[in-house]
Amino acid sequence: MLISKTKNHNQMKSKLIIAAALAGLTWSGCTKNFDAITADPNNPTLENPAVAAGAANALFSSAVSRGLMEAFEFQRVQALYADLYGQHFATSQGYFFSDRYQINQGWLDAGWNLFYPRDIKNLVDIINSPNANSNQKQIARIWKVFLFHRMVNFYGDIPYFNAGDPSKPEKYDSQRDIYFDMFKELTEASAALAAGPSYDTKDVIYSGNIDRWRRFANTLRLRLAMHASLKDPAKAKTEGEAAIAAGIFQSNADNALARVNNILPNAFNQITGWNEFRMSSTSESLLMGYEDPRLGVLFSTVSGGDADFNGKFNGLRNGIPNLNTAPDNSFRNASNVGFMFSRDNMNTNPRIVLTYAEACFLMAEAKMRGWAGPGDAKTWYENGIAASMRQFIPAVSDAAIAAYTQNNVRVPSTPSDATRPVSTLPVSFSTVAAEQAEQIQIQKWIAVYPDGFEAWTGFRRTGFPRFYPPVAKDPSSDVPDGQFIQRIPYTDRMRQLNSAGVTAAETRMGGKGQAVRLWFAGGN
Repeated sequence: MLISKTKNHNQMKSKLIIAAALAGLTWSGCTKNFDAITADPNNPTLENPAVAAGAANALFSSAVSRGLMEAFEFQRVQALYADLYGQHFATSQGYFFSDRYQINQGWLDAGWNLFYPRDIKNLVDIINSPNANSNQKQIARIWKVFLFHRMVNFYGDIPYFNAGDPSKPEKYDSQRDIYFDMFKELTEASAALAAGPSYDTKDVIYSGNIDRWRRFANTLRLRLAMHASLKDPAKAKTEGEAAIAAGIFQSNADNALARVNNILPNAFNQITGWNEFRMSSTSESLLMGYEDPRLGVLFSTVSGGDADFNGKFNGLRNGIPNLNTAPDNSFRNASNVGFMFSRDNMNTNPRIVLTYAEACFLMAEAKMRGWAGPGDAKTWYENGIAASMRQFIPAVSDAAIAAYTQNNVRVPSTPSDATRPVSTLPVSFSTVAAEQAEQIQIQKWIAVYPDGFEAWTGFRRTGFPRFYPPVAKDPSSDVPDGQFIQRIPYTDRMRQLNSAGVTAAETRMGGKGQAVRLWFAGGN
């Protein structure tokens, strides 16, 4: 079963029908149906100067809220893939096999069929419109980079340069070229932002605030620079230093948090009640081992399980082949998310997009790499912990933060279903460079919760935290034993739409399977 049998089943079923209809019209090399897919009779047209500003507001609102994915596509693209491979969570139901590296192409097509003709097309329309104002165009460019960077880190080479233009053929572009253009877009767009008209309150992140969007662009540029640091250290250093100099996030007040409501709720919160994923053993080892104050916010103790588990935190190994056949492998005996991220708060808990805490850990790594910028690695590392603590626990005391940050005794625990802890390092910042690098990535991984896209990307680039290999892999997977999935393969639908483009991309990347390393992780 794919959609949980809840009271919203009929609603979700209707969305699936809509998605299936869109699949029949999805973007292709022909693109003759592209405009028909994206036409929205409820929104005014950008072609009318008198209403263009309002039209841009409506299109951008959709590109943000729906670009972060509604429940049915979030479940299929993020929750059942990136979130599991980033190991904040593990599958808790035996009828889902993606945790064991089995690829369900229909799930992936559900997201692909909306990404280009809905989200990217809306942004391209704003960018190309002679009637949208300059700030609206620049912010649309910035958000377009945000959406694209997640997809290129998911698949590898994807259509990029011709995307959204129905007059041009679909073309799969190299990851390097896409990254270099994303740097250019963020640089130009942030520099072009200026005093004047922008978006209104339909911008659910910053309500058109120019300064905040500029800092968002620079922080995203720093994230991308760090992504590129393994493959192209010189380019990464240039872009990272420029982003830092231009001004990144300064405090939690800059956090990019997308507002939600009862029409467009937080999709993560919405699906947490479907009993499809639970705390992973990786989360258990780190958060319980460090006695992390965030533990009870990010996850809840077991309730309604067996007596030996109730009132305790318990995680699941990723890739368990026979879920629910033993008490410690049962979802009822594993920790669900904390109340903040529960279904009860799906209409109020904002979507976490990009945070000051992550910016601090990016700065800590930047200083370790010798990049120009203020401060030192230790200070930024500790600032990142403090920022994350205050983000998730607003009332946390300075003393509690200091006690956690300076603790040099506690080390991660070993879950009952594992043979080792994720790490043997304490929280207090080491004097050994190799240990510092691991500590930064561990704390960054905790801080980006529940963003599986970034958690998985960080692991593939650095190898930290030291994840547990899946207990079992599907026979269809080409990932060697003891190793981890590196990318999502193209689906048959993508191949059908553009066989030559997909084949060229796979040749360029050095293969078509799950074990092919992407550009940012050291691949082609």
